[in-house]
Amino acid sequence: MVLDTPGKQYYESPCSFPIVCLIGTVAKILARLIASCLLLAARLKRLLNPNQCGSVPALSTYDACLALFNDVKTQPRSRLKVSSLFLHIKAGFDNVDNATLASIVRASGILPYLVSWVSSFLCERSFTLIMQGAPGTPAPVNVGALQGSPISPVLFLLYVAPLHFRIP
Repeated sequence: MVLDTPGKQYYESPCSFPIVCLIGTVAKILARLIASCLLLAARLKRLLNPNQCGSVPALSTYDACLALFNDVKTQPRSRLKVSSLFLHIKAGFDNVDNATLASIVRASGILPYLVSWVSSFLCERSFTLIMQGAPGTPAPVNVGALQGSPISPVLFLLYVAPLHFRIP
């Protein structure tokens, strides 16, 4: 559904219309359950960097800051230099290539039913824009993790996990 942004003087720009994705409650509950199973499987298979804090239950930005602070405090004692790299991936969910993500999940050694669910979740998706109450024509979506779905953060972590392992 596309809504008018209140207070905009001009509506010529697509940015003037925020897009709201409506997912059924049952689908969100199922996605949350699958996300928990997938995250547990990813941790057991060591698919995620052990320092990953965002989108992981019981590990927050605060935990990441404490870990960094600890590293900074302990390294100078051994005469090592400390450096840190912070990445902000703008519009990360929107730019996930579904075919690449599906192949990452398939090659990961995760249980087949989770792989099937994720593949099904990523394929044959479409969207319909509803502008001022009038629905448009459905169009296919081949890219992007569904914004607002409980499983999208876990899928995004799996998608970017190879970056963490390439950078020591």
